[in-house]
Amino acid sequence: MKKYLLILVVILGSCKSTQKISWNTGVTEATVKLPAGASKATLLNRVRIAYPYNNTKSTVLNPNVNEIMNGAINGLRRQIRNQKFLSIFSESSDFKSIANGKFPAALTPSNVSQVGMGSEVLVSLEMLDQAMNDSYTIEIRRENLGNNVYREVDYYVGKRNINLKLGWRLYDVKTGAIIDQWEQQENYFYEAESRERIRATNLLNSNYRTELLNLGTRYGSRYAGRISPTAHLSTREIYSAGNEYLVSGIKAVRTENWEEAEKQWLRGIKKETKTKKLAMLYHNLAMNEDRKGNNPQAREYAKLAANQHPLGIKTQSVVGF
Repeated sequence: MKKYLLILVVILGSCKSTQKISWNTGVTEATVKLPAGASKATLLNRVRIAYPYNNTKSTVLNPNVNEIMNGAINGLRRQIRNQKFLSIFSESSDFKSIANGKFPAALTPSNVSQVGMGSEVLVSLEMLDQAMNDSYTIEIRRENLGNNVYREVDYYVGKRNINLKLGWRLYDVKTGAIIDQWEQQENYFYEAESRERIRATNLLNSNYRTELLNLGTRYGSRYAGRISPTAHLSTREIYSAGNEYLVSGIKAVRTENWEEAEKQWLRGIKKETKTKKLAMLYHNLAMNEDRKGNNPQAREYAKLAANQHPLGIKTQSVVGF
């Protein structure tokens, strides 16, 4: 799938007279093919965590914690934004289903249309199962008492096991059809050790929620990478202040009207008398040609910038003079 829509990002630069402009130079496709023209996604979390409480086994932890679920949604959201292809139009937590390690009934086309209104695709976390328990072993270690004297001591090694299952679906909002259904599973663990068992447990507990959050985040990010293409951006700095033509030019760029921006910069060259401002205008024209892939013309404008003022030397270095 190809996407020709220009992606424009405007970020304030480090200098007040410049701004950084980014544009799309290419796209790496994802594993899953999105509907043609898809650019907006709705995120849906259908999972409701409500496990029965354990009152008997002390090493079986209560699984009614939200960190894995929240991490998965956060990781998905962040990775989609990082890949700069899809934009997140809205988020929802409708159509809840109790976490039990099984996919619930798929959303109906009407449900998909309702929750995904305004988007082309609906990304939904629909299934989760999480079981946590601790186990302990005793290991004999040598303790240095000094003067080459050692003694054997017992260390408690606590191991916290997390059996995780996540299930995702991707829907086409227009048709309501399931584009992708993907299940992730892992038996994850981390450890802590101490001379005392209670101390080992406390160490496990101190990292517990962070470990869960990181685990969920990793799986959310992984699913985002499966379904969202990655846009590759090129970033350049252009001048946005100094005379009316630089100001009007950046205003046009903000609305993705590069033709108008070019007209303003060309007009400025005919009117401006200060060499530094002329170099700024030539710089912007060079960046515009670089954006279009016209490197010979970009280099020509960069040369003209350098002829006007030393800041044009930087322009030349950007376009590979």
